[in-house]
Order: sequence, then structure tokens, then C-alpha cells
Amino acid sequence: MCRLFGLHANKLVDVWYSFYETPKKSLVESSHENPDGWGVAWLDDKDWHVHKEPIPLYYSTTAREIIRKYVRGRIVVSHVRFASVGDNKIENTHPWLYRGWVFAHNGTIRNKQMLLKLLREVYRDLEGDTDSEIFFHLLIQEIEDLEDSIEGIMNVIEKIVGKGIKFSSLNFIASDGENLYALRYATERLNYYSLYYIKRPKEGLELRRLSRETKQLISMKLARGERAVIVASEIMSDEKYWRRVPNKHLVIVDKNLNIELEPIEV
Repeated sequence: MCRLFGLHANKLVDVWYSFYETPKKSLVESSHENPDGWGVAWLDDKDWHVHKEPIPLYYSTTAREIIRKYVRGRIVVSHVRFASVGDNKIENTHPWLYRGWVFAHNGTIRNKQMLLKLLREVYRDLEGDTDSEIFFHLLIQEIEDLEDSIEGIMNVIEKIVGKGIKFSSLNFIASDGENLYALRYATERLNYYSLYYIKRPKEGLELRRLSRETKQLISMKLARGERAVIVASEIMSDEKYWRRVPNKHLVIVDKNLNIELEPIEV
């Protein structure tokens, strides 16, 4: 049980507001309920960068400096962890970077050994011992086999469901550096294993209806010409424009910030 955050923007942007200042559920607030580690991956104009700690985000003595000074990306993926499989150590902390992809997962895949059997030896170069990382490497295996990201994701879900592998949720946010992918696929506690997205700036957005803090932030970002799509486990602000991702759907945000929802028919 964890919380996910992903962002795809038209230029390098910071995520300080989402980490520390959102009026509803900031990531630092979520870390009080998910204290077993935190991490952030961001793609700048050159490459991916990852910073992770196996301690609560709210307890970290370096997090504020990292987020304030260094995290500026076109794509950002972040995670606060509630450990269900694997100890609290850096190798088990999300997100991971592997073969050009970043990935973070929310849920528990209970048949970890059955999942591992689906993974060929060449993809078993795992850092830690979580079900989530095996799931990630399985995704990469299928994507590279099929040479198609969406077909690869669909194929993994079909294999997991078809093999009868039990799980609470396969929810994830991932990126290959071009598109952002967010899956909502839960089998229980649907109110908890949720996923939402918002596009900024929203057409027809009325700033006068927003809180003062949100109004100031959006006005500043509008002045800089920033556009972004944000995906998160929970609504993070008091805006009325968040959209709930239906269960068994994959969200794809492309480089032009177009949003597509693909239903999962398994």
C-alpha cells in the first residue's frame, strides 16, 4: 500500500508544490501513512536521475533540498512506500530505473514466486527482493519481446491473470522517457487503489474559484507557458477538475500531452 505520483510536462518543471504545499494530500503528508521509504525520478533534457531513501519523506533531512534545488523534469515519477514485501532498504525503494524506463507500483502481488517464474534469466538482474520490482522487469521483458509498450503492458496483465496469480492491485506509473503510462487495475479496496489525473492549464479554468495558493501557482505557471498532465493516487488539490481513472484502464500521456484511456479486457 503506497502512493503514486507522475507528471508529464511540455518543459522542465519543478514539483515542490506537489511534494509540500498542495492543499489536500501532498506527498509529504502521504508519507506519514506510508513511512517505509520514498523516491523520485526525473527526466531533464539529457537523462534520467533518481534519488531514493528507505526512510519516511517527512523525516528526511535532504528531501527538501533535493526537491527544491535539483528536481526539474519534463517527466517526474515519485512514490512513498508502505512495505508489504521486502525490507526497508534502498534496493526495495521505488521508483526503479531499468533499461531506460522508470517504474513505481502500488499494491501487493501475493504469488511472488509464480511471478518470478514468468521472468527469463536475462531479466532477473534485480536490485532487491520485492514483488514490485519483479513485476517491473516482467513488463520490460514483454515490452521488448513485442516491441510495443501498450501491447507489452496488456500481455503482462493477461499472463498474471491467466496464471491465477493473486494480487491486490497492479497500479503503477511508468515512463520510457517519451510517454507516461499509468495503470489502474485492482481486485480489492477500490476506494483505496484509486488513480486520478488532471491536465493543466484546464480549458475554461476559472481562477477565481480556486484557493489563493492554487491560484498563485497556476497564474505563475501560465505566465511561463507551462503545460502538464499529473497522475496521482489521490486528489492533491482543491480543484474540481481531477478525473478518476476507471478500474481496469491504462492511461497514456504522449509527448504532446494528449491523454488516452485504454480499457483492459481481462
